Amino acid sequence: MASRWREIFKRKHIFIGSIFIIGMFIGALVDDAIEFTIPGVTASTPCVSNLQFIKPNINCDVSDQKAASLSDLQDRLRVLTEGYKNIGKAKRIGIFVRDLTSNRFAGVNDNDVFYMASFLKIPVLIGGYKLAEVEPRILDQEIQYDGTPNLYDTQIIKPKEQLVAGTKYTIRELMHRAIVYSDNTAAQLLFNYYPSEFIDRILQALGIQITRPTNENENLITARTYAGVFRMLYNSSYLTEEYSNSALKTLSQSTFSNGATAKLPSSVVVAHKFAERTGVDPQNPAQIIRQVHECGIVYAKDGKEPYSFCILTEGDDYTDLEEVLQDTSLDIYNAMVGNEGN
Repeated sequence: MASRWREIFKRKHIFIGSIFIIGMFIGALVDDAIEFTIPGVTASTPCVSNLQFIKPNINCDVSDQKAASLSDLQDRLRVLTEGYKNIGKAKRIGIFVRDLTSNRFAGVNDNDVFYMASFLKIPVLIGGYKLAEVEPRILDQEIQYDGTPNLYDTQIIKPKEQLVAGTKYTIRELMHRAIVYSDNTAAQLLFNYYPSEFIDRILQALGIQITRPTNENENLITARTYAGVFRMLYNSSYLTEEYSNSALKTLSQSTFSNGATAKLPSSVVVAHKFAERTGVDPQNPAQIIRQVHECGIVYAKDGKEPYSFCILTEGDDYTDLEEVLQDTSLDIYNAMVGNEGN
């Protein structure tokens, strides 16, 4: 059965490649159009939708009422990041925040480069849905897990559930596990199953493929570029509305709770993904680099005032970096909902 599906993919290779190119072009046009919508112009279509996780209508009125608060937030984040570095809780921090109703944004060190690490799982998730746009039945295709690969020992933050050797898993379930449990093994199974260079095409289409230095072999991101992935999902500018909503719904089920969501009200829905990475500095092999990141969408005020965020951190201790994620996220939330005095 698996070989039959692979043959289908081979026959549709040119068609799929065309979809990526067209999707990338249209997505860029849609997002650029949103960026330059003129405040005060009445939209022709009301802001109504029955899909919970994506923008109700990308043609709705855009307000600049949060411009001042985001300017204040940027100043506060700049002070906070310097404070964290001064007390040794982090060596580097990159932050980007965008109000998804007005498209106003704030950023501090948001063009600094960090490792993508487990953030690669979101392009893997998006890739599954992009294939499903061509052939929806792919999501129910099964893969037999024979015990390899087994990447659980490579993860500092372990998945709450692991794949069981000898069990069949659908593409849909592997996508779910890769995101909800941040399961490296599930993600690798998907990566191996996808057509050759498929994920590279996704990275290019999402605008998050950064040219690596000559001595670097890992994917790199910035807070600004990776936050854009969540914006594209929210605006349904790369995937269809149905699959954008499904992707964000899956991201809202993440079991990671020691980072950006830890101090937010429990009633607030957050579609998010974390990433962690430990390794040596390519410039100084004797130096260990630890990074913990988290990005997502906070559906503040029952989803009426959503905002995207991306917080990238580097330091010596994972616990300290998680605390930076927690406190920074809470500061952002208070500024975005008007609780600055709390």
